[in-house]
This record gives sequence, structure tokens and C-alpha cells, in this order.
Amino acid sequence: MLTIGSISVDPPLVLAPMSGITDSPFRRVLKELGGCGLVFTELISSEALFRRHPKTLEMLRFAEQERPLGIQIFGADPERMAAAAKEAEQAGADFVDINLGCPVRKVVQTGAGAQLLRDLPALACILAGVRRSVRIPVTAKIRAGWDAASINAVEVARVAEEAGAAAVTLHARTRHSGYAGKADWRWIADLRRAVGIPVIGNGDVQRPEDARRMLEETGCQGVMIGRAVLTNPWILRQAWQALRGEPYRNPTPRERWQVFLRFLAIAREDRSDRFLLDRLKKFSCYFTHELPGSSRLRNLIQRSARLDDLLRAVEDFLAQSGGGPAVRCPGD
Repeated sequence: MLTIGSISVDPPLVLAPMSGITDSPFRRVLKELGGCGLVFTELISSEALFRRHPKTLEMLRFAEQERPLGIQIFGADPERMAAAAKEAEQAGADFVDINLGCPVRKVVQTGAGAQLLRDLPALACILAGVRRSVRIPVTAKIRAGWDAASINAVEVARVAEEAGAAAVTLHARTRHSGYAGKADWRWIADLRRAVGIPVIGNGDVQRPEDARRMLEETGCQGVMIGRAVLTNPWILRQAWQALRGEPYRNPTPRERWQVFLRFLAIAREDRSDRFLLDRLKKFSCYFTHELPGSSRLRNLIQRSARLDDLLRAVEDFLAQSGGGPAVRCPGD
């Protein structure tokens, strides 16, 4: 069982924060599919919050059915990080999560994300300030270290624990490795033995069975799944079934399309079709990734000039490929 503060996360399966991906419509779809015990927002810049950037403020919004939910923030200025955490609490978050692992250059160059793995005094100052500023639990997401020669996840997690963090997530790669190579779950096991707070493992959970294997091999209390949900939004539900020793099945083409339409319906509640077109081009490719002949479909999708063109391209493809009768587009 994964418990963070006073909140039980059940199932102990967590949707990873992913920039440009895990907005509220996406999180709601994943919650509806089942198996997702906890979600996080996209990483939110404390500097952008300080400047009241409209798109950043929008990222604080969420629906009640997404709970429990953590708002993830990043930055290098202790005062602005504390203020951002307070704003996350006021927005209604169940947790505030500090990003200490983002490897992206533009984040690292500001002294934030994975750069803080190299400056533990600054990291401790930020964590302590955030902890003092809010009453909700504070968690941290880290990497194993800056590079293979400076693995310090245990040291970083101990600093977080001493500062009052309620849990820590370890992406079992270094900043230098980015998303390449193989995640080393031994670092998760080492961290689990070294700290008294819950540890959530992350990295290379690509199949439902991987979640169970990570729990068994590392002793971590929770599993975070990221990129695998893009092509298989059902993986959290399937992983929960695998943890319980139950059989699971892969979605049919029709089910994939229905999930895409559900995402569209939720997103359309407060987004214009013009805004949605580029976003849906990306997501339709994700959701149809494993369909036979889907490369042809992706070409059609990318050439779509209007949202209705995109929807009909997918409908026609499914009808022709045996995915069942076309599903009527919302709004038609």
C-alpha cells in the first residue's frame, strides 16, 4: 500500500507528469480507464506563476474526479518556489511535488530540475521553504544522479526526508542519460532501503507485468508510469490487474477510437477546435499506434487542415480496417 501523508493511493500506480501531455483532459481519461491511483500535473514553472502567465495559471486547473492529484512545480528561487507551492495548495492540490529530475537543457540552465542534484544546500533550502509554506504533503521527483560518476539518489532523498518530504519518486536514470538506455532498478532498491518515507519507482515500465516486477524486485511502495501510456492508455488498468494476478486483454481498434473521442469530448469543454487540432494530431497518432496499417493513417492525420477532417480520416480508416462501424464524431 502506498500512503502519502494521510492519503492512501490505491492502486499504488501513478501517472507520471509529462510536459505537453498530462493536462486535465488526458488525466481524466486515464482515471476513467481505471487502475490509476494518483496523477500529477505537467511540470509548472514557479517563475511563470510569479509572472501570472495565463497558460501557466491554466495548468493549475483540475477536475474533482482526478483526485488524488499532485501539482508539480520547478524552479531555483526558494521564495518563488515557496509561493508557487502555496498557490498549488490554494488551487486545491492534494500534494505539491518538487521536480528535481527534469533533464531538459532550458530547465537545467536556470538552476532548476536535475541541476539541483548537484547543489544539495540549495536543494535543501528550497525543500525546507516549500515545506514551511504549505500544510499539504510535499513530495519530490528525482533522478539517480547527474551522470554515472555522480550517483547520489540516496543522499538527495535523505535531504528531502530531513526537510519533511512525505515521499520521493526515483526515475532510475541519470540526467546525462536523458531517456535513453535502460533504467537501473537497483538504484530504486538501494533508495528504498535507505529512507523511511515511501519510494515510488519510475523508469522502463513498458508492459503491465513490469509494474509487478518493479514492486517485487525493489520493494518500492508505488510505481510511476510515463511514456508507455501514450501508446497504451490502458496500461495502468492492465498493471493493476496484473498485480492482482488477473488476466488482462489489449483494447480493440474500436475501443481505441472511443477513448480518443472521449478525450476530444472532454478537451472540447473549454478549448476551441483551432487549438485542439495540433494537439489531437499528436494524440490520435498515440491512440492508433498499434493498429495495422496505422502509418498510412498517421499520414492522413498530419495532412488534416481541420478538426473534422482529422476525425473522419480516423473513422474511415477504422471502418476499412475492420475496426467496426464508424463511431459518430461528437458535435456532428
